[in-house]
Amino acid sequence: MISSIDQEKCVGCGICARSCPLDTIRIDKEKKKAYIAYGDDCMTCYFCERLCPTGAIFVHPFKELLPAVFPVK
Repeated sequence: MISSIDQEKCVGCGICARSCPLDTIRIDKEKKKAYIAYGDDCMTCYFCERLCPTGAIFVHPFKELLPAVFPVK
């Protein structure tokens, strides 16, 4: 489950919201920052965390080392 989004690090790029298959993350249009809209819906795919360019997103602390989302050939 998604644990937190560091508002200090978030630049509001929207990559996390666009990559989330379950619409768990949204972008606040006024603050231009990501926020957890439906945390209980998170399926722990780690797309948001792995694609965040600033490392602002933290998903469930008990995870293993994962391969790149799009492996380089």
